[in-house]
Amino acid sequence: MIDIREYEVVLRKLGGQYFIKDLSTVPDLTAWAKKNNQDLSEPYNPMKLITNTDNSLSMVVQKQIKDKKLDDVIKNLSVRWALHDTVTDIDRKLNSIKKKLVFCFLKERARTMKDIGGDEQVEDQWAIEEMEFLGFFEEL
Repeated sequence: MIDIREYEVVLRKLGGQYFIKDLSTVPDLTAWAKKNNQDLSEPYNPMKLITNTDNSLSMVVQKQIKDKKLDDVIKNLSVRWALHDTVTDIDRKLNSIKKKLVFCFLKERARTMKDIGGDEQVEDQWAIEEMEFLGFFEEL
């Protein structure tokens, strides 16, 4: 089980770089989404980016995430990625919980961006490129 508090500093810093004002945690993202009438575009993603009434952005994150749930996000990404790149091993590239969570965060951000959101492969590509730009793949 992954406790999001261990990665909160990284996610908050990342949020600041992408104009995400707030990071809040909930015990169960699916239940939260149902209660708040929010659509989870990818059911395995443990995060949801929302627009507040003042048009600021907030990321809602499940407080504890099962390892399998996070692995399923990456498994789905691997399938999509193989359609255009059969050389890159996504499992090897996203080789830590931190990198997987950062990918989920950036992927959720990409979904809301004009000219990116709506095309999963473009969203994936943008998230991976941002991770490269930010130096996440220089870490071992």
